[in-house]
Order: sequence, then structure tokens, then C-alpha cells
Amino acid sequence: MLVKDQMTPQPLVVVTPDTPVIDAQRLMQDHDIRHVPVVTERQNIVGLLTRETMLQAIPWSAAPLSALETQYILSKVTVEKVMIRDVITVTEDVAVEEAARIMVDHKIGCLPVLRGGALVGMITDIDLLSTTMEMLGARQPGLRLSVTVPNRVGEMARLSAAIAAVGGNLNAFGTWQGEQSSKRLGVVLKVTRVSKEQLVAAVKKLSEVELLDVREL
Repeated sequence: MLVKDQMTPQPLVVVTPDTPVIDAQRLMQDHDIRHVPVVTERQNIVGLLTRETMLQAIPWSAAPLSALETQYILSKVTVEKVMIRDVITVTEDVAVEEAARIMVDHKIGCLPVLRGGALVGMITDIDLLSTTMEMLGARQPGLRLSVTVPNRVGEMARLSAAIAAVGGNLNAFGTWQGEQSSKRLGVVLKVTRVSKEQLVAAVKKLSEVELLDVREL
């Protein structure tokens, strides 16, 4: 799955550098969004506005002021004064897991998506959470199975074969690497067409496979 499959495409809510901060704030509230790209007339991105950067538009000295006075101050401040200038971006053909890694490594909540230097979309942490949910089969009823297996060739095939042997169907599959040992691999599966008792019995027959959890979802 690529960024283009999960991003919010154009038309996006955008602002220009000379947009008053108070107008940008109103746009964010009206559309219930947390990030707004700052673009030129040719849709070239020059900055990013977030709810956090909006707070920087209000001087601490303005805290005792009335709402009307604060609005007046904000009407005089433009987006250019408070936007993030060094914006990290991706292209639409980047894998979603790579986009997630970039967000985690840089501790950011969104990535503008470019094509030939022009803005064509936006992918956010919520989009990636939705992707994870889909990949793990969260919306489909079934049995969620969590196990750890030896981190070696053939273990995934052995596990899936055991489930298939009792009539189980794998609808979703994911893995994780534990921090304590590189010799074990965590596996989470979404299984249908089999009872909980049958699934547990099949897994417990496998040597060196540790059953962590099984539940209906």
C-alpha cells in the first residue's frame, strides 16, 4: 500500500503566507482539521500551519486580554509569521510504512504529499492508524490471535498450515519484533471460519509457539 492509496487528495484546505492567522484558525475549526499546508498560487508548498503553531501566534503578554482584543491581535498576524518553514514531505509513491517511520522519527503528525514539487495531498497520523486498523482486520468479525514464534525460516508457514488444517481462514496478518530478544517474533492474526476452542488447540500443538492471547473481535 502506497501513500497515494491512503492520503487525502486535492482539493485540500490550504492557506497562503499572507492569510491572517485568525482566518486560518476559522478554517481549521470549520473543517475540523489539525494541519493546513501553506502554498503559493501554483500550489507549491512553502510552509505548514498546525494547531500548535497557532498558539505561538498569541503572545503570552496577550493572555489577560479580552477575546475581542485577542482577535484583533490575531487579525494583524499573518500565517507567514508562525508557519513551519522546513516542511518534511513525501511523494505519492512512497510506501505507507515508510511514511509512518518518517513521522515517528521526526515526531510529526502529517506529511504533505508532492508530485513534481506541487502539492497533491496530505497523509496524517490518523490516516496511518486507519491503515493499520485495516491491515489487522479490525472491522471484520473474527478471532484475534497473538503468539510468539522462533525468528527463523518457515515458522509463518508452520503456523498458517496448522490453522488451515482445522478449517481456519487468515484474514489479516502482522508481526512485531520484541526489544528483549531478536530470537522471537510476535505475530498477530485475524482468523475466521473456526471456533476459539479449535484455534487454541491447533496452536498449542505447535512446539516453541507461545500463545499470548486469543479473543473475539
